[in-house]
Amino acid sequence: MLSYYALRPFVTGIARRFSENSNDPDFLAFLQVDPLQPQRLPTAWVGALSRWIKRLEAAPRSSRQPLIVQGDADMTVDWQHNLQVIRGKFAAPELLMLPDARHHLANEIPLYRDQYFAFLTQHL
Repeated sequence: MLSYYALRPFVTGIARRFSENSNDPDFLAFLQVDPLQPQRLPTAWVGALSRWIKRLEAAPRSSRQPLIVQGDADMTVDWQHNLQVIRGKFAAPELLMLPDARHHLANEIPLYRDQYFAFLTQHL
């Protein structure tokens, strides 16, 4: 985040890197040619994320029990840290860990989608 604060006055965005955030090769190929995918990450988005993290970490503990679906091959977010924060902020969050699933769970292969749809359906 230090680089964000140093560059913010001079840079409005950075080139977006597309990573393998799904195990579905067709989805990954689609992302590369989708004209609606932004090609730049606005620095304003990075600033909003920084403010949101501070707000979440300063928030009081909640009695709510959120459902969490997380892939253990997610390289987009620091999910290990995020789970620690969530466990400290909420009473008994229920977690479905998907071995080898990546970040873009809505566009994962059916093996993972079927598992988390079943998990969510159980809680309707």
